[in-house]
Amino acid sequence: MFDRGILFVGSGGVGVGLLAEALALDAIKRLPEPMPVRVYSATLNESAEADPVLLRAMRRLNLDTSASALKPLALYGFAGAPRVDHVIALGTALPPAQKLALGDGVDFRQWSFNELKAVEKAPGETEGDRAPGSRYLSYVSLAESLRQPIRTLMQDVTRLDGIDEPSLAETG
Repeated sequence: MFDRGILFVGSGGVGVGLLAEALALDAIKRLPEPMPVRVYSATLNESAEADPVLLRAMRRLNLDTSASALKPLALYGFAGAPRVDHVIALGTALPPAQKLALGDGVDFRQWSFNELKAVEKAPGETEGDRAPGSRYLSYVSLAESLRQPIRTLMQDVTRLDGIDEPSLAETG
């Protein structure tokens, strides 16, 4: 069994990747056995900040908000960046150049949910532009929609770790 890196990439510049990361960390904590998985999040938007409404919803759901700084996806393509084995694009497909930068052998998946459109901010949009609480409720709904796919992903990764790999003595 070896460490696996999972990267959730959000679009829209609001921090949806942070929500998925927190849900994955919560799912890992609830597993009956420890699982060597490292979970990260990134955004396609280079200058994004986490939506305060998202952070409030995450706290309400008892999710960890300590890693609330959004990181651009480009950081994970540099030498010395954490190894990533699985990339989950939330909403928008990753640009081909970004896929190449993350390296060979990475498992790319795209997840789409109706709630993603509801939480994305339009350019120039302010908090008062929507009905009070609508984005908050959309984040809570999105979290519920993400829970099962994240649990399934954790099971898939666990199943991959259960595959016996030949020892060095057997391969030499």
